[in-house]
Amino acid sequence: MTSPTGPTQSRVPKACDPCNRRKVRCNGQQRCQQCLHLDLLCTYTENRLSRSRKHSLRRGAVISKYKNSSNNDTISKTTLTPLLSPPLAPKPSPSSLSRSSTYFESLLPDYMSYVYPFSPIITDSEVRQSIQKMDTEREHAAFIYAFTAVTLDLTRSSHSNCAKPASGPTSAPNSTQITDLMRQSVESQQPLVIGCRPSILRATTSIFIQMCAMSLGHYDLGFFYLREAISMIHMLRISDKTAQSALSRPERARRQRLYWQCFIHERFMSIVYFTPVTLPPHSQYPEEDETVEAGIQQGWTQVIKTFCMLDAAFISLWIGDRSQVSAEWVEGKHKELDDGVWEVEVSALSELQQADLVVTRQWMRTLLWQMAMSNCLLSSHASCPSLELEMPLRLSVQLRRFLTKISQNVIRVHGSAMISKLLEIVNTIADVVIHVPQATEEEIRCRIDDIVFLQGIVLSFHNLQVMPKDILLDKFRLIRGRFPHIEVAMQLAI
Repeated sequence: MTSPTGPTQSRVPKACDPCNRRKVRCNGQQRCQQCLHLDLLCTYTENRLSRSRKHSLRRGAVISKYKNSSNNDTISKTTLTPLLSPPLAPKPSPSSLSRSSTYFESLLPDYMSYVYPFSPIITDSEVRQSIQKMDTEREHAAFIYAFTAVTLDLTRSSHSNCAKPASGPTSAPNSTQITDLMRQSVESQQPLVIGCRPSILRATTSIFIQMCAMSLGHYDLGFFYLREAISMIHMLRISDKTAQSALSRPERARRQRLYWQCFIHERFMSIVYFTPVTLPPHSQYPEEDETVEAGIQQGWTQVIKTFCMLDAAFISLWIGDRSQVSAEWVEGKHKELDDGVWEVEVSALSELQQADLVVTRQWMRTLLWQMAMSNCLLSSHASCPSLELEMPLRLSVQLRRFLTKISQNVIRVHGSAMISKLLEIVNTIADVVIHVPQATEEEIRCRIDDIVFLQGIVLSFHNLQVMPKDILLDKFRLIRGRFPHIEVAMQLAI
């Protein structure tokens, strides 16, 4: 027979394994068009037995097999895995890999009570949807592992006040468990390649991984994942009003909250770890969103307003040349922090929100005082409290008075950020007690009682790192040596 007229289509010398077994056309590229479209592992082998018609499988079975293979095996070979290399490299234990959907759902009450108010992005119904999809979609699996890690990390120190999971691989989560979940999240995530787009869910996953990394003391890793979330914010054009105008108001408000969360986390990291900032404040506070509880919206707006005080000038002076700090600038910032209207508004919020806001304000007052001290602006009779030499001692009285009125679990549930703020405050108070002893014996006794109280709170955190703990305990030893004649109700820890 003669061949048909017209151009003939060239044949590929060898099809890839998935195309061969499914009996579909392959273009023979390093990752063929079919595998790219279906997100399959594209391989080429010479095993004729596996390529024979007798051993071929149904197309659906092949797709399912290769998707499962790419989910469970190949992602661990990507360039993301080294980011969790030692000390974040232990192999996930079998128990951490066998969680059921019931277990993940059992964490939702804790998530909504202790995580969502400070990360009001993914709702409980959306978490449930991700749980249902995590076996088939990698982005949802990555989010659920990160959601589990951050919920356990923030609530494991306060089980007496939190709902315990109904079931799970272990009864008491620890750093190994959090590490395993972080690894599972990273290894489940779809790499960002051509054709893939960032999403709100993925950005939130990065933020949750950042929070866990910070809690475990892996600050560089936390910085990396925070920058990943910020990159997604830029790619989603959240600060572009024109691009966001087509969205519904709830979706637009949710994206604005995500932007502000990254802003807050970046400003905090800049102060604590002297890292540069890239996000300017958003052009507006989050819009009203009827899908979010009013108290959560009000509290979140107060957190945003508080961190907006860490403006470009504050960051520049803190991590740069502090010789430019002036008394006038310190007085201006003190007036911003000493706001009577703010105190009234915050008093109407929940204990959980109040704890975060009050401690954050006292932390900022401590930072302001340190900047004034570094430029020799302090005196014993200054017109502005932030310029007075003994200002941290008054802070200790105010902070103790507030903390005695609320549950200690409410403090601990805030995690590593709360630890950093309290450490800064307590260390500063201890320095003043040691180096500024001009006071009566009764005043010294009260000061020591205050820092002993605050010490007990700081040392109660499960994830307090060894170095800051040792520094704090060394200062307490100096106080005991400096004032051996002073007896306190609580013994300073050694």
